[in-house]
Amino acid sequence: MVFWSSLGQAANIAQLSGLDAFGLTTMIMQAVHKVRRNRRACNQLSQRVQMIADLLQSMQSSEMMQRPETRKPINGLEETLRRAYILITSCQNSSSMYLFFMGEKVTNQFSEVQNNVDFYLQLFPVLSHIDTTRLLVRVLNGVHPPQQENAARLMKSPTSHSNPDSRTEMSGALERVQAVTEPFEVMVRRITGFTKFSFSQLANATNNFAYENRIGLGGFSTVYKGLLHDGRQVAIKKRFKVPAKLDFQDLDFHNEIQSIMKLQHTNIIKLLGCCFHGREKLLVYEYMLNGSLESFIFGSRTRAMVDWPVRYKIIEGIAQGVVYLHKQCGLHIIHRDLKPSNILLDSDMNPKISDFGLSKILNPGVDELFEENVFGTPGFIAPEYREKGIFSAKSDVYSFGALLLQIISGKRFCPISSGPRDYGPLNTWVWDMWTDGRLVEFIDPLLCNEPQIAEIMRCIQIALLCIEENQVDRPTMWDVVLMLSCENVTLPVPRQPAYYKKDAIGTDQSQTADIAMVPQPESS
Repeated sequence: MVFWSSLGQAANIAQLSGLDAFGLTTMIMQAVHKVRRNRRACNQLSQRVQMIADLLQSMQSSEMMQRPETRKPINGLEETLRRAYILITSCQNSSSMYLFFMGEKVTNQFSEVQNNVDFYLQLFPVLSHIDTTRLLVRVLNGVHPPQQENAARLMKSPTSHSNPDSRTEMSGALERVQAVTEPFEVMVRRITGFTKFSFSQLANATNNFAYENRIGLGGFSTVYKGLLHDGRQVAIKKRFKVPAKLDFQDLDFHNEIQSIMKLQHTNIIKLLGCCFHGREKLLVYEYMLNGSLESFIFGSRTRAMVDWPVRYKIIEGIAQGVVYLHKQCGLHIIHRDLKPSNILLDSDMNPKISDFGLSKILNPGVDELFEENVFGTPGFIAPEYREKGIFSAKSDVYSFGALLLQIISGKRFCPISSGPRDYGPLNTWVWDMWTDGRLVEFIDPLLCNEPQIAEIMRCIQIALLCIEENQVDRPTMWDVVLMLSCENVTLPVPRQPAYYKKDAIGTDQSQTADIAMVPQPESS
């Protein structure tokens, strides 16, 4: 409180006291352009404030804003926005007062304000969907309960948990997915900007799914570039046809839709619509002009086009997107398949997290789940999931760290040639370079002359923290965002990473043997 009262003297509190939440967001967005210290942290905060401004604007004329149960949290939000404004204005100069409060104290205040802003962002989905929930309750009252046969099949689904109570809870959740098929159709029609396409529309958009329009191929689907009748370019994900008895894949398809259809974030791919046509299942996404991150970092020609400022922008964007999934969207989504091919790049090289086919929504109060069948991509799977079937938000943290290592090194995890530097796991290589004080050898040679070499080294240290063996020792994604944005934060010393093999980097023969000793999980 001393911090805030002292900074409060520097800000015009009288000016702030008469402003509503929307007015405060405007002042914050103006103030952030004048900051001279902690620019990244201020920009991170302003991005969340902009999200709040957009949400407030869409709700301003709503009757909901006048309800007593809504006004109380809005008042709390206004107090948080006042603090955010004070904190940002304190970073506009390098006066003695700023120097006194800089460093760890300012970092702690950024963390406090960001957490408060996140709390109110999580309330918006609850407030804005009250009317939708009431409608669904009315519709559900007219829906017949699922037949016993369907319920039995759901109980045998491949998803399970580490304790009986959680398993019962998820079984009930899956039954609800089956039970709300009709309300789901209602919900699709009510989502602004979400379209239920006809199969003929998408066939026409892709020239009947012509081979030359194919732009991606996954484990369960093919992605085509399409041109809609209104001139919009889109990416159409067409799932492979599967036998009708494989109900769990139907649930996965609906899960992907329900996971992503309401998400609104600059670093999350936007789902524009879907199509159900017999056994045909299709999803329609916004089209990303620059394709996937994988195509850039693993090609010598394209990699040269991605200098460190662009890579850092991509790293920050991915981190912000994952934080949104974990904390800010109100659903507690675990992506479970973060990798370069699932990071798409728009025309300005802004990253978009895509492919939510393996994602899971954790119920309130549930931090981790158990699954007998392990799905994912070698090199990006956390050890507790690969070895025990347990996944959580920390599993995404591990995948992010692995992804970060590839962005910095330009190397893959799996062997692709006889060259020793092309062999994985990268965990062993980067740890050996770290302990030997030769970390510069890990960095993509195209980056070694970059003036931000210290920033690159810092990012490697963050990656090492993310890929630690014990999930408890890994930071949260929110911690990662703070470490990336606040250069004054002192980073912890990383421990030996998961999958470390002392003799993995050596002759080609030993490398191949070490890789073969590691059981490879099923790829997505």
